[in-house]
Amino acid sequence: MNNKLIILATTFFILVSFIFLSFSERKQADIDALNVWMLYFESPKDNSLGFVIENHTVNTQFHWEIMSDDTITNQGDVDVKAGVTKKIPVSATNIANKKFTIIVTSGDTKKEIYKNL
Repeated sequence: MNNKLIILATTFFILVSFIFLSFSERKQADIDALNVWMLYFESPKDNSLGFVIENHTVNTQFHWEIMSDDTITNQGDVDVKAGVTKKIPVSATNIANKKFTIIVTSGDTKKEIYKNL
């Protein structure tokens, strides 16, 4: 009788643990609940400076700057709604042998990406 009680209790606690982990993992997998935004290059391996802003926050206003040698070469503002991925095409001339920094700010959050051409 004592062995059956131990087996039943262990089985019950394992089942409750699996259910709890399932619900918590489902909650963490929802990217919109994390309140984050991402910045990355559209094509990281070619000579393009086009980049992507992927927004999963309530803030929709983004300001971007492209810098080369501590000089702003391009800048602009873009509105990206929550849950939307926006591609920002950038046309640049005379970009050989330079390091470019793309700085994007939204509210008081700032992110940077770099590319050497």
